[in-house]
Amino acid sequence: MENRLKVWCAGISAQVTPGTTTVVEGAPGTGKTAVLDDLAARWEASGRHVVRARASALEGDLPFGIVAQLFDMIDPDLVPPEALGALQLTAPAADFAVLHGVYRLAAALASGSGLLIAVDDAHWADAASLRWLAYLTLRIQRLPIALVLTVGAGERCDDTSYGEIMATCRRVGLGNLSAEDVAAMISPAPAPEFVAACLEATGGNPLAVTRLLTALAEDGVPPTAEAAWRVTQRGAEVSGEIMAARLRRRPAAVVAAAHSLAVLGPSPPPGVLAELTGLGPVELAEAMRTVELLGVAGPAVLDDMPAPARAALHLRAARSLRAHGATDRVVAEHLLETSPGLEPWAGEVLDRAAQEAVNQGDTSGAARLLWRALREPVANPSRALRLLGVAELVGNLPGATARLREAYQSNEDDAESAVALSYALHAEVKPAELASVLSEGSPWVQAHLAVHGLAWQEAVPSAVSLDNPAGVLHHVMVGDISADEAVALVSTETTMSALTSAMILNLADALDSALTVLDDVDRAQAPALRALTYVMRANVQRRKGDLVSAREELALAGDHLRQDQRWLAVSTWHAALLADILLEESRLDEAAALISSASSDEARRVWSFGGLLTVRGRMLTARGDDHEALEAFLAAGRHCASWPYRNPAALAWRSGAALACAAMGDGERARELAMEEVSLARAWGAPRALGMALRAAGRVTAGAAGRTLLEEAVRVLRNSPARLELARALVDLGVVLRRQADTSGARACLRDAVDLAQKCGSSAIAARAYSELVATSAGPRRLRQTGPTALTPTEHQVAELAARGRSNEEIAATLLMPADAVEGVLSGIYRKLGVSGRLQLSEALDGQTGSDPFGR
Repeated sequence: MENRLKVWCAGISAQVTPGTTTVVEGAPGTGKTAVLDDLAARWEASGRHVVRARASALEGDLPFGIVAQLFDMIDPDLVPPEALGALQLTAPAADFAVLHGVYRLAAALASGSGLLIAVDDAHWADAASLRWLAYLTLRIQRLPIALVLTVGAGERCDDTSYGEIMATCRRVGLGNLSAEDVAAMISPAPAPEFVAACLEATGGNPLAVTRLLTALAEDGVPPTAEAAWRVTQRGAEVSGEIMAARLRRRPAAVVAAAHSLAVLGPSPPPGVLAELTGLGPVELAEAMRTVELLGVAGPAVLDDMPAPARAALHLRAARSLRAHGATDRVVAEHLLETSPGLEPWAGEVLDRAAQEAVNQGDTSGAARLLWRALREPVANPSRALRLLGVAELVGNLPGATARLREAYQSNEDDAESAVALSYALHAEVKPAELASVLSEGSPWVQAHLAVHGLAWQEAVPSAVSLDNPAGVLHHVMVGDISADEAVALVSTETTMSALTSAMILNLADALDSALTVLDDVDRAQAPALRALTYVMRANVQRRKGDLVSAREELALAGDHLRQDQRWLAVSTWHAALLADILLEESRLDEAAALISSASSDEARRVWSFGGLLTVRGRMLTARGDDHEALEAFLAAGRHCASWPYRNPAALAWRSGAALACAAMGDGERARELAMEEVSLARAWGAPRALGMALRAAGRVTAGAAGRTLLEEAVRVLRNSPARLELARALVDLGVVLRRQADTSGARACLRDAVDLAQKCGSSAIAARAYSELVATSAGPRRLRQTGPTALTPTEHQVAELAARGRSNEEIAATLLMPADAVEGVLSGIYRKLGVSGRLQLSEALDGQTGSDPFGR
C-alpha cells in the first residue's frame, strides 16, 4: 500500500461481512468517508448491491430523511406499500408497520447477492431513521446485509435508538497519522525536516495531510529540508479551508459560537460570549463543545467571514467588553478592526490603550493604536501625537523627534510634550536644544532637566528645588546637602522618582533600600530603561561587595543595551562598572580593552565618562604605570569640572590621583588631594565615601598620623555595607601595622581582608592580602578554597535558601536569577562545603561558621 489511508480502508473492509453492524469512529478528517468509499467500491466490484446516505445537522429534523436517501433510486415496484410513506417523507410516525416495511425492502434487495447499507455521519441522522437502523441492527444477523455507520468522535446523540445501535455494533476507531505514515504518503522519499513540518502544520490529521501534500505538489514544492519552511504557510491555508468547510455544515448556533470565539480569543468572559452569540446557557454550552470538538477557531474562521460582518462583530465585541469592565487595551484591539467614528468613546479608549502599550514597552502596538486614534474625533490630538512619538522613540523608529516636536509646537504649555521631546533630543545627542525646551517649564519639567544634567553638561539646570527626588539628586551630586537630609526626601511615586531615589539611597549607603526600590520598578519598559535599572542594580551590588551579582546584573543590562545603543550615559556607565569588576578579578588586559572600546568621542561628552577614566587610572595603577595613572585620574577631574558635581560618593577621582602622586614622590600634592576628598566626604556623611577618602589619606600620610587615618577608615567602613572597600582598607592598615612591627595586629587585619575579599569575589584584593599575610611569617601555605568562608555572597544566599528546603525555582525567583543557573551554583557550593547534597547543607553551614578561614 502507498499510504496509511489505503491500509486503513483495506483493514476495515476485511472486517465488514454480511450479518454485521460496524461503526467507524473518528475526528473530522480522519478518513471516515474514505472508508465508506472503499467499502462501496469493493462491494460493487463483487456484484453486490450498495445503498448510501449521508446525514447532516441541517436535516436532522426531517423524518426518515436517511431512509429516503438510502432507497430513493430503488424501483418503486419493489417497495412494500407500508414503506412508501417513509421513502416519500410522508410517514406520520415511525411505527412498526413502517419500520417493518422498510426492513422488508432491504431484505428483498439483499436476497440476490447481498446488500451494503452505508450511512455517513450517523450521529446527525433523524430520529425516525435511527429507529429503523436500530430495528435493522437487531435482525441483521440472519440477513445477507452489512450495515456500516460512521460517527464523529465525541459527537453527542441522545436518541435511544442511537444508543441501541452503539451497544450492539462492532466499533473501529480512526486516529491521526504518525511521522512514518506521513513519510509513506510522499514520493520521492522526503527529508525528515519536511515530514516534521507537515506533521506540525496538520497535527497528523489525514484529510489535512492529504490536502496539504496535494497543494504542495501542485505548487511544485519538493520534499526537501530546504523547502520545509514553505509547508507552514501552505499548511495554514489548507487547515483554514478545511475549518471553514466544516463550519458551513453546522447549525447557526455553532457558527455564531465559532465566530465569537475567534473574535474574542481563548477563555473569553462568559457574559461577553453570551452577548455576542445571543444563545442561552444550555445552547451555548453545547455549541462551544461542538466548536472545541471540530477545532474550528482562530484567524481561519474570521478569514471566511465577509469583511463587513467581521467588522460588525468586532464592534459588538468592543462594546460588550467595555461594558463588562475589560481593559482599554483589550477593547482597543477590537476597535482597530472597525471603521473610525462609530463610537464617541473610541478615541479615549485608543488613547489610554496606547499609553498602556508605551508603558509596557510595546512600541509597535502603541504606534498602531495611536495612528488609529488620530482618525477618531479625539479631544486632544496633540496628546495622541505625543504618545505616537514616544512609542516611536522607545522603538527606535524614524520620525520620533519630528512627531514629538510637532506635538510640542502645537501646545507649548503641554509639559509632557516638552519632556518627551527632550528625551528624543537626548537620544540624538542634542543637549543644548533639549535644555532650551525644558528651561522655562514647571518644577516637574525642571526635574527632568536635572536628570538630563546627569549626562550632559549643557543640560545642568542653574537651580533646582528639593520638592522632587530628581531635584534632591541634583543637590546630592553638587554636594550641598547631607546624606541624612537627602534620604529623608526620597519618594517612589513614579518610575523617574523611583530611579532617582534609588540613586540617592545608593550614594547614601542605604544599599538594601536602594535594591528594594529597584525591585519595584516596572521591568515591562523600554530596553533603555530596563538597561538603566539593571546597571543601577549592578552598581548597588558592586558597592555591597557582591561582584558575582553585579556581573549578572550587568549581563542583563548588556542584552538590553545591544537592542538600543543611543543612550551613551548608560552604556558608558555600564562599561565603567564592568571594567571595574574585571580589575577586581585581576583581568587587567580585558579591562583595558573594554575601556578602550568604550572611550568613543561621543562617550567623552557624558558625565559617566569620568567613571571610565577613574577605572582606567586604577587599571594603570595595578600595572605599575603611576605616571599614566595620574594623568587618567586628573583627566577625570578635568572632565568633572565641567559639571558642578563634587560629591565623592558619586566619583572619587581625587583619592586615586592622591595615591598616584604619592607613588611618584609628590607627597604634598597627594595629601592635598586626599584631604580635599576627606572634607567633601565628611560633609556628605555617608560612610563608604568617607572610608575610601580616609584610606587614601592614610596611605599618603607617613607615620602615626597615617596609621590613625587608616584605623579611622576601617572603623567607618565597618559601619557601612561596603564590604569590598573594608577589605581594601584592612589590607592597607595591615601593611602599615606590619611595617611598624605590630605583627599581631597586621595578621588580624590581613586575615579579615582575605576572608572578605574571597566572599566578595575580588581575587586582586585577596591575592594582595594573602601576599602581605605571608610576609608576616604566619600566613597559610594557600588561600582557603573550602568551607563557608569560601562561598561568595550569592552562594551563601543560595545555600541558605536550599538549606531551608526551597526548590530551584523558588530560589531563582527570590534571588532574581535564571532557574537553570541554580543547580550549577549548588554544585559549586557542595564542592566547597564538602557535602553531597541539600540535606547536609544546614549542618555544614552551622557547624563550620566559626572555622578559621585559612583552614588551620
